[in-house]
Amino acid sequence: MSILAASSVPVAASFPPAECPFETVIVDVTHRCNMSCLNCYLPNRTIPDMDAAWLDNILAELPRGRFVRLMGAEATVRHDLPELIATVRRHGHHAVIVTNGLRLADRSYVRELKRAGLQITSLSFNGGFDDDLYEAIDSLRCASKKVQALENLVAENMFTSLGVILVRGVNEREVLPIVEYARSKRPVREIHFRSIGAMGRHMDNPPFTLEEMMALFCAAAGSDSSLIKRHERTATSYDFQFERLRIQVTVWPDLNNSMRGRLTPEGMIAPFMEHAIANDGGY
Repeated sequence: MSILAASSVPVAASFPPAECPFETVIVDVTHRCNMSCLNCYLPNRTIPDMDAAWLDNILAELPRGRFVRLMGAEATVRHDLPELIATVRRHGHHAVIVTNGLRLADRSYVRELKRAGLQITSLSFNGGFDDDLYEAIDSLRCASKKVQALENLVAENMFTSLGVILVRGVNEREVLPIVEYARSKRPVREIHFRSIGAMGRHMDNPPFTLEEMMALFCAAAGSDSSLIKRHERTATSYDFQFERLRIQVTVWPDLNNSMRGRLTPEGMIAPFMEHAIANDGGY
């Protein structure tokens, strides 16, 4: 994937779809959800679902080859998600979903999304393999469904990225089993560790610093931390290769990320994180 220079996109700019400079376009296809997580950047449930025909027109205008992240709240609550994925692919883009994974515990549903053209799944995995941690962070004892979803993605050889919000005093111990699992399963290609973000609904635990999260990762890697390669750092993130895994460690606020845009209700493409901080959606 190409990386645009951080200075190439003005912070406050928005663009018509045909002029989109972002590699990734985030699309909030629904504000509905089947969970009530304590950390949620999009907790407003009153906004109607995005119209599929309107999205089709927008995707037709985007320059080809964008990574279109279908998310929300929870993209899988839409019954037409396979059709939305197929639309993304028909217009020459890469189809990505960001999901809590509850519906992916059904392998037949994973296969349906794969047939539709799904290429990348970003699975929220805050509690790892521990029900108590999911209850503490996501208000639901759902470890069995999360793990089954992950196993299904692995069994279907789907490119999988794990997203983990690290909460001080709660889930630090789960970094090790998550890293160990990812190292053993080739379809798991990425892990994104991030701190609590002060947007939407969020826990009050003091957020980790970059250095603290890197220390947690290095402790989990043990002597193998020497295998870290291609280390890149910004003010808000570390991005590096660990064996075949891409690891990203990010703290709030991850501003000026020129790779990520967001489809606005007005049909424009705007910088994603700046929108979230500005609370444009009334979250």
